[in-house]
Amino acid sequence: MNTSVSSHSALPGIAGRRVLTADGLRAARLGFSGERIAAGAGAAPLLDAGDLLVLPGIIDLHGDAFERAVMPRPGVTFPYENALHDVDRQLLANGITTEFHGVTLSWEGGLRGEPYAERMFDALDRMRPTLGARHNVHLRFETHHVGGIDTARAWIQAGKVQFLALNDHLPSMAKRLGNDRKLLQYAERAECDLDTFQDRIRAAMACADEVAGAMRQLTECAKQAGLEVASHDDPDPATRRYYHQLGCRIAEFPLTAEVARVAHELGDFTVFGGPNVVRGRSHTNAPNATEMIQAGLCGILTSDYYYPAPLAATMKLADNGVLPLAEAWALVSRNPARAAGLRDQGALEPGMLADAIIVDDSVPGVPKVCAAIVGGRLRYAAQQFEMELLRQAQAA
Repeated sequence: MNTSVSSHSALPGIAGRRVLTADGLRAARLGFSGERIAAGAGAAPLLDAGDLLVLPGIIDLHGDAFERAVMPRPGVTFPYENALHDVDRQLLANGITTEFHGVTLSWEGGLRGEPYAERMFDALDRMRPTLGARHNVHLRFETHHVGGIDTARAWIQAGKVQFLALNDHLPSMAKRLGNDRKLLQYAERAECDLDTFQDRIRAAMACADEVAGAMRQLTECAKQAGLEVASHDDPDPATRRYYHQLGCRIAEFPLTAEVARVAHELGDFTVFGGPNVVRGRSHTNAPNATEMIQAGLCGILTSDYYYPAPLAATMKLADNGVLPLAEAWALVSRNPARAAGLRDQGALEPGMLADAIIVDDSVPGVPKVCAAIVGGRLRYAAQQFEMELLRQAQAA
């Protein structure tokens, strides 16, 4: 065999008896040509996955668990370089080869303010050559932060953002005015005292008349830059129709089944959280994601706040007979690729990027990523699989 077992090694290709191809799960040989899947496998010895699953890498359209790596406790922060290095390993170990980090620009400030976002951009620029997964920025813009519109537009025009979502958490925050205990948690994240945070809520509420025009400007800017745009937590059908007309063709975490149904009727993608499937329910009393999938009202699953969720959720759906594995896997590969405009990702087909994962599903309910390949290079291997790679290399 021509490959070594070291991290970031280029591979000639992969073979296995359970490869998820365009024709379904079957025995297949996939040759790699540089970063892409070749039209033929050729005669070169390929990485042998045996009876393990070979699947397209997970594309996570919405993940904000990195915030806990940056600020594991209120007021306790770590450098983004350390945080991203740790997060990169978490992603690969959980089968996520392309991540869209949910970076928030909000009137709240602190962890979800401009300085922290800038640190993320700077760290990504410096670290991309050393990171194993593909790291993108999903800008979560709080709609009432009208003073941040110029900043967000500048980031988009500079190419720092790869996906935009319009968020409005102000109503839920406003309801908590007077609940000092609950608001204090958010004030700590915003790195200010309680009185200051309450003032920020009231200032954001005072901007209500400017929001519609500001969102038109921001959405138009994103479209001109070639970005796809989502709306987040749509509370009712009228809101979903409004955002659809604005150009937001992705509905993230619709708050009712009726909203999800309207999004489906409009031809929009609907996004739910993988943790919802794994846990069997939403932690915020939103629709049950498994029920939405059964009803044909969920097109994409994300990690949301828990990186192991997409893999665990899809396997649970397949194991429980909710969907065949190929259809379940589309929720975390092909569909998010289409929604984000990634035309060369999400499937193991000739010409596509060679992003694949090898999964041991022998223990029901506890799938294990044995290896992650990004752009034809081995970026992660579990110790047991590394030993198998070494054995194959020595036998070749």
